[in-house]
Amino acid sequence: MGKVFKILTAGLLAGLVHSPANAALVSFTGDGNFSNVTNCSGGSPGCSITNNGNVLKMSGATWGGQSSTLTITDIAKTNVPTNKNDYVIGKITWVNLATYRTDQDFNVNYTFSLNFTSPSNAFDTVVFNLNIQQTTNPSPDNVFNISQATLNNLGPFTLNGVTVSDIHFVEYGDGWYDGNKWTNPECGTSTLKIVADFTADIHAPPVPEPSTWAMMILGFGGVGFMAYRRKRGGNALTAA
Repeated sequence: MGKVFKILTAGLLAGLVHSPANAALVSFTGDGNFSNVTNCSGGSPGCSITNNGNVLKMSGATWGGQSSTLTITDIAKTNVPTNKNDYVIGKITWVNLATYRTDQDFNVNYTFSLNFTSPSNAFDTVVFNLNIQQTTNPSPDNVFNISQATLNNLGPFTLNGVTVSDIHFVEYGDGWYDGNKWTNPECGTSTLKIVADFTADIHAPPVPEPSTWAMMILGFGGVGFMAYRRKRGGNALTAA
């Protein structure tokens, strides 16, 4: 029995020592929306916000009747491994169609919120007051006040075993971005991604997986049973 007791105890300790650090897995939602369009009155058609605040239709239209758009993609991810650099947490795609009847200089609010639910809860939000300049025919059009400095106010976040840092914009596609102004030529498609680094804290205590918890419970049960057997055996000898 002593040998069995030692095996159970060793297995229990092994489960505690070697259980993986699931605290390093990240779950989050990156949520954006447009609101409060102002000074967009001269173009035809004018500006509008659709799809629950995720799409801004800009003034003017192509000869096919389609307007230029800014489209927000909300991102929800669960159990993302850490030690990820430039991981995408949000993005806006600008389709700048060749238009007529634009000649607009208008404003719209863009709000981006970041909500973490694992390995611990954290939330923050930033608001950009975008100034959008559309001109008829000359290329390109511009979005001002999409400021890297404003986005830097989001985070960094210190979660349970994970640090989220270096949150910034990265441009992909036909346009370009200089830290405050986003430019896209006519007929161009440009995506401005919000990215971040997820870094695991090597000093964070490990959190066992469900299978490890099961092994630990069995180990505790086995140790308790062996202690009970020993106690009963001792009592029987005393009674004898």
